[in-house]
Amino acid sequence: MSFVHGGNVYEIASLLGCAPEVILDFSASINPLGPPPGLMQELERHFNRIQYYPDIHARDILNAVSEYHGFPSSRVIVGNGSTELIYWLPRVLGIKRAAIVLPTFSEYLKAFELHGVQLRKVFCSSENGFQPTTEQLDRVCDAFSPDAILFTNPASPAGTTLPPTVREWVHDRSRSGKTLCIVDEVFVDFCEEESFKGLVGESVNLILIRSMTKFYGIPGLRLGYLLAPDEIVEQCRRSLPPWGVSTFAQIGGIYCLGQEEYRKRTLHLIERERRDLQLKLSGITGFHVFKGRANYLLVQMEERLPPADALQEELLKSHRILIRDCGSFEGLSRHFVRLAVRLPEQNRFLLEAITRWPALQ
Repeated sequence: MSFVHGGNVYEIASLLGCAPEVILDFSASINPLGPPPGLMQELERHFNRIQYYPDIHARDILNAVSEYHGFPSSRVIVGNGSTELIYWLPRVLGIKRAAIVLPTFSEYLKAFELHGVQLRKVFCSSENGFQPTTEQLDRVCDAFSPDAILFTNPASPAGTTLPPTVREWVHDRSRSGKTLCIVDEVFVDFCEEESFKGLVGESVNLILIRSMTKFYGIPGLRLGYLLAPDEIVEQCRRSLPPWGVSTFAQIGGIYCLGQEEYRKRTLHLIERERRDLQLKLSGITGFHVFKGRANYLLVQMEERLPPADALQEELLKSHRILIRDCGSFEGLSRHFVRLAVRLPEQNRFLLEAITRWPALQ
C-alpha cells in the first residue's frame, strides 16, 4: 500500500471500510493542535460573504502577510496554497533549465516537467542529513548553467535545515543575480530563525515559498504565499488569475496570523514532543532517526527489516495508524518512513504500536 502523498485519509478509509475520523494520521505533518481556537467562529461570522466574489487582489490578506513579516506588500504574492504557486512559477518566470535538490516534495518535479523544463537532479546523502554541499552546487552550476535551483528548508522529508555554508552560497548566488534560488520554506514556521526572509531585500534572485497549511492546521482552506524581491513580484503579478484566493481563506489567514499565543503554544509543544519522540524512536533496534527541526521525523530502518510499506500496512490494519512510506521520494530507498509529531498521548500510542511490529520481535 503506497501513496505519493501523506494525508490520504479519505482513500485509506475507503479501502479499510471505516470512517476517516477513525484513522490516526501521522503521514501528514499538520499542527496536532488543529486550527487556532476561534477560527470557526470567525469564519461563521463572515458567512454571508459567500454570496460575493472574493477581493480580486486579496488585499487584506496580502497586507496581513506583509505586516507579519515586516515586508512591504510589493514583496508578497498570495495564492491558493503553495502547491498552486509551485505549478505556476516555471511558466510565469520562463524557467528553461533547473536544478532540484533531492529528496524533496514530488510536486516540484511534476511541475517543472509539465512545463518542459530541463532538469538536473542533485542527490543528497544521508551523511549530510539530505542537504547539499557547496561543491555539489558549484558542479551543477558549472556543468549545467541552470536558470533556477530549488532548495527545501527544512528539507522534506528529512526535516534538516540548510547548513551555514550553503546558506552563504545561496546568499551570494541570489545577490549576484547569477541564478534564481527558490527556497521552499513551507515548514520553516516551526524554526523561523532558519528562514531566508532576511535576504529578500538584498537579493535580486531569491524566491521563498511559504504555506499556512502546516503550522495553522488549515489544509482545507488552501493558502500559501511567496516572498520575493519587488522586481520578481511585479513580473509574477501580471500573470495572476483573478479571484485566486477564496474569501474564507483570506479571512482565515488574517485571523491565524494574529494568534500569537497559539503560535507560542505550538512551538513549545512541537519542540518538546519532537525531542521525546526522536529519543524513543532512536531506542528501537534497527531504527536511525534524523535530527530535524520541523514537525516530523525521518526514520531509516535497517535493510534486515521489511520495507517501509510493510510497517505502514501493519500499523494501518492493526492500529488504524497511517504513516508516510517514503519509497516514492526520489533519492530514498524503501526503508524510510516519515512520522509527524503529534500530541503526547498520540505519540505514545504510535511508539507502542511500532514496538509490537512482529518484525521487531
